[in-house]
Amino acid sequence: MSTQDEVGLLSLQSLCDRCHRESERFFAQKEHDPRFCYELFRRAFVHGNEWAWHCVYERYHKLVLSWVMRHALYPGLGEEADYFMNRAFEKMWQGIPAENFAKFPDLKSLLRYLQMCTNAVMVDFARWKEQAHLWDRAAESDDDTAEYDPFATLAGSSLPPERELARREMQELLWQKLQGLSHSEKEDTAVFGYFVLNLKPREIYDLYPGKFEDVRDVSRTKDNFLARVRRNDEFRQFMDDA
Repeated sequence: MSTQDEVGLLSLQSLCDRCHRESERFFAQKEHDPRFCYELFRRAFVHGNEWAWHCVYERYHKLVLSWVMRHALYPGLGEEADYFMNRAFEKMWQGIPAENFAKFPDLKSLLRYLQMCTNAVMVDFARWKEQAHLWDRAAESDDDTAEYDPFATLAGSSLPPERELARREMQELLWQKLQGLSHSEKEDTAVFGYFVLNLKPREIYDLYPGKFEDVRDVSRTKDNFLARVRRNDEFRQFMDDA
């Protein structure tokens, strides 16, 4: 019988206890055995065992909280860290059906996915909050004479209340047009980070690890995209019609 088979025969309580001890060793930067925690995840996702899921949550909720509180977006979101931590676990639970668990061969891949879920729920919340903020500013503004700037629209320029609905529709249509002109997911990320989330290049680079070569690549990607968009006759015609 293999050592992994032996781990599979352990009781849930034994698995929880061993996972806890091995996790403590990991965080203390000591040699550790990840098989016990991985087996907890397997029983939770493949067998739908609620106690195994509870053990996973108990073992890793503090880790997820640390990811949340270190996130570049967290200071401006206005929600408790626990909110995003719980949404991250929910997203992970919904994102791994039993038949797909085999795509995660080890504990490291599962935790990497959990961290991706944490980032995703925070970015989604920031996007929702930014949209709500833009609509609030549109509703409060008394200035109906400002020159229309498409990129300022994404970043948060304001219009008076009577044009709020038109503003929302234009904002959504403009973003769709810009996405259609994008040549890559990297360009989408740079433009969204700049003009929707109002992030600085360093914050975008930190928020999307592995997406850009360095901080200068963030600025370069955005600048190249905008230069190409401004040369696009179809887009210029769209803006003239708008």
